[in-house]
Amino acid sequence: MLAKPAGKLTPAEIDEFLAQPIIARIGTVKPDGSPHVAAMWQQWDGEAMWVIPRSRSSWYENLSKEPRVCILCADDVNPEHTRVTVEGIAEVVEGPIALVGRTKEIADEMAIRYMGPDGPTYAAKTADRLRYLVKVTPTKITSWRGEWHPRYIVTESDA
Repeated sequence: MLAKPAGKLTPAEIDEFLAQPIIARIGTVKPDGSPHVAAMWQQWDGEAMWVIPRSRSSWYENLSKEPRVCILCADDVNPEHTRVTVEGIAEVVEGPIALVGRTKEIADEMAIRYMGPDGPTYAAKTADRLRYLVKVTPTKITSWRGEWHPRYIVTESDA
């Protein structure tokens, strides 16, 4: 398989990348202004990113007070080192609720992608526990694959 060229991803490549079981990291702002980062599953629909925090998770508490978030999805294993960063505004669509309706539908899609065909069985074990369905609408999407962007390359003669 030929390596894909370095550089920014196309919208179709972003969709393809985010359809993989890449663990996302969400950055939120704590009440004291310091950053908080948490790992999570994500669901990208081509226009927005969906996440399902537990009702008492720290990162949910943070985004409920400050809805600006940043989500990083990065392939840390393969040599292409593809990454997509979504900066956006978080909006609670449902919750706190048990795993039902739209929240269950998205949770099952995530569970299949991250755990395989039996993934919804995993989610069903905690179906009665409260969570939120959160939609993150992007304000900016940044993507990159491969080697360093030329703006980062500094040699001793440049210093």
